[in-house]
Amino acid sequence: MPRLLILLLPVFGLAFAVPWFFTGDSGVRFLGLPSWVVYALSAAALYALLVAVLIGCCWNVSAGTEEDNE
Repeated sequence: MPRLLILLLPVFGLAFAVPWFFTGDSGVRFLGLPSWVVYALSAAALYALLVAVLIGCCWNVSAGTEEDNE
């Protein structure tokens, strides 16, 4: 996986985790919470999972250790 993609995935994930497009209360509730809260909590959990996977799989690539050994 290219280093640029590894560095940009968390930035895009964080941008999608913010509920930008919820402008008003739609009246839809899930467990008593507005839909934007459910979206934000779900997106935050997925973002944390994405970052954990990227750290676990690509730590050497993002740290630059593979290119320094060449």
